Amino acid sequence: MEYRVRQGNEDDVPAMLGLWREMMDFHAELDRRFRPLPPLEGEQAWEKHLREDVLGAESACTFVAEAGDRLVGMIVGLACDVYPVFQPEQYGLVSDMVVAPDWRRRGVGRALFDSVKTWSSERGMSHLKLMVAHANPVSQAFWRAMGCTDYMDDMWFELDAR
Repeated sequence: MEYRVRQGNEDDVPAMLGLWREMMDFHAELDRRFRPLPPLEGEQAWEKHLREDVLGAESACTFVAEAGDRLVGMIVGLACDVYPVFQPEQYGLVSDMVVAPDWRRRGVGRALFDSVKTWSSERGMSHLKLMVAHANPVSQAFWRAMGCTDYMDDMWFELDAR
């Protein structure tokens, strides 16, 4: 079956919430420090974020991969301002990306990422940033295959550890 990538919209939100939960649960199993809000509460918070901060915003983009009448992937990109001491003034951030398990390794992730790259380039951004869970070597390999390279290490310190 073929798929197509298109800009996401309000009608896609229910399916996007299901994909988002799959991604949250997957990462929560990889590392106990990854603590999304529980079902329903998390979906409500993410839906609010999508509707108020992402969909229709000039500083955000959402693309979905659709196969028939099913969403099989999604990606959210944001335009972010850098600290005033750095150049360039803005960069793109891939905040979320997920592909349904049965659609992985079929080019969907690459096509979604290509859409965010194009969106970011059209807005004059010179680079994209994203975070990948340290405990997720499959996603790390995917992003490296997309041409991403290590830049900064995101460190964690447990304040209540003694």
